[in-house]
Amino acid sequence: MRDLVIGASGQVGGALVDYLNKTGVNTVGTYFLHNPPHFPLRSLDITASGAVQALLEELCPRHVYLPSSYTNVDGCEEDPERSYLVNVTGVKNVVEACRRLGSKLIYFSSDYVFDGKNGPYSETAPPSPISVYGRHKVEAEELVSSLSDSLILRTTVVYGREWQGKNFVVRLVKTLLDGKTMSVPDDQVGNPTFAPSLAEVAVGLAQQADCSGVFNAAGKDRVSRYEFAREAAYVFGLDTELVKPVSTESLKQKALRPLSGGLVIDRVEKLFPGILVGYREGLKILHRQLT
Repeated sequence: MRDLVIGASGQVGGALVDYLNKTGVNTVGTYFLHNPPHFPLRSLDITASGAVQALLEELCPRHVYLPSSYTNVDGCEEDPERSYLVNVTGVKNVVEACRRLGSKLIYFSSDYVFDGKNGPYSETAPPSPISVYGRHKVEAEELVSSLSDSLILRTTVVYGREWQGKNFVVRLVKTLLDGKTMSVPDDQVGNPTFAPSLAEVAVGLAQQADCSGVFNAAGKDRVSRYEFAREAAYVFGLDTELVKPVSTESLKQKALRPLSGGLVIDRVEKLFPGILVGYREGLKILHRQLT
């Protein structure tokens, strides 16, 4: 038996492949646009139903991890058709292939399924999305939920080692190293989530018998984006004064953002105590990995 990670070129997918390989699980990963140079992946476009079905029939995976997503929130707002194609139709294709093959699907969602008025949110809070990205994540969750043994992991503000350099911490470090300022909202609150911790929880849940449904898996600390950015600058030995607090409204972004967001993680903490680290600890580990 083997496991399949769809979207292994991203930071969550890469962390999943690393952890599964470390624990001795025979793992195959896929990429769409960018194939990492450090480990081989299979090419897959999840919007092509035939290709998805063919790959699953070839591999017959026990577990299918699906972190792959179009995560550019403003891009989704500007091009909702593309967002729907990837974030809904693509998920539907994977769901149907898993249904035919009997593979267990582990899908990664977001706290953007909520409006950010009353966070942090538990697993039972009703979705209330305020953006195209959030609405499409809700639709995808509904599709995944049609598989009785599927898992949905909601997470937020994910950071970690990632070769494409797209995640927030990597972009922040590059900006400050150049001596430039970076404006970061001080009114958006969430749980910064260390990708390797998220991967370990996801695999642990997948491997538990009769485990299904929605689980919140995020960092144990709930802080503003600005506080997180300041701490990242400090840990990496950079000038914290280059991190400038601003309001979300002043950024004039296309999509609305949940402000008082974040997730209640008590349920996962009871199952896997100590795995979901706080942002200070996660940033220190990341610093050691990158230096």
